Amino acid sequence: MKIERSYGEYSSDLYQQKRSVDSPATQESQKTASNPSVKLSETAKKIRSNQEANQVNVDKVAAIKKAIQEGTYQVSPKEIADSMWQHMKDQ
Repeated sequence: MKIERSYGEYSSDLYQQKRSVDSPATQESQKTASNPSVKLSETAKKIRSNQEANQVNVDKVAAIKKAIQEGTYQVSPKEIADSMWQHMKDQ
């Protein structure tokens, strides 16, 4: 009985087959195919836009902090009351 192939050739063939299945192109296509898509609700979109619109003026905050630390920050109760009143009327 003649043996055509040796075990080394057989394992080499299996390795090549496995390697072709796990090729980078195959792995890349699997990665892109498995990426889930996310859709935001209208509420989430509004929250995101409000967060983007409410950017903090860093310079103004720093100036107020400095004035408070130095004891020179002045609070005008009339301006606060007028602003609150205007806000309530607008609602």
